[in-house]
Amino acid sequence: MKITPTIRNHQLDDWRRPARQTIASVEVNDMRVTINTLIFSIILTVTVGTHAQSFDKADWNVRCWDSNKRLWVDSGVGKMTITSEKDATKITNTSGIHRHAHLVFPVRLAGDFTFTIELEGGYELGFLNREGKDEMLYVELAESKKFEVYELNRKGTRFEIKRSGRVRPLVHFRFDYSEDFLITLAIKDGESARVHSYAFKDSAR
Repeated sequence: MKITPTIRNHQLDDWRRPARQTIASVEVNDMRVTINTLIFSIILTVTVGTHAQSFDKADWNVRCWDSNKRLWVDSGVGKMTITSEKDATKITNTSGIHRHAHLVFPVRLAGDFTFTIELEGGYELGFLNREGKDEMLYVELAESKKFEVYELNRKGTRFEIKRSGRVRPLVHFRFDYSEDFLITLAIKDGESARVHSYAFKDSAR
């Protein structure tokens, strides 16, 4: 017996609408479920004015390490090279500063929130102290060799990062939960990450 569940697709025209998912070919035989084909495609867009697009440089900034101040300081998104590809945006760390730099999403994180990003490559993904202190809560991306969907959540005092629906272990590097922070994608010097899409939703939206 073949069961093929269908989830209707939705056009994402604001932050409140659901993402698109398609799950195909679920075989049920003798109580054993075999997934022959799993297509997990999430199309998420960020809306700026009347234009919806997968990546907008205006939403991001770059922080580089200042060895004199001992802080991660705003350096402008131009410190990284951003290239549009057919289905994604390639971000290459060409800053030449330190071993890595942070591509940060600097929106204020008040209350509960969910940040979703479809990503390939990168070094670390998580939360960086907003004042620039070298303090992070993150997951490692070294094994990321294909596009995967990451979901960063805070609900109350609980922090969670999922990769393709599965919770990943968090690395705690001097992170102070009581201080303000921002979302970051760290990229090693000379290396690249590719972003297909991203979306942010907080409790106020």
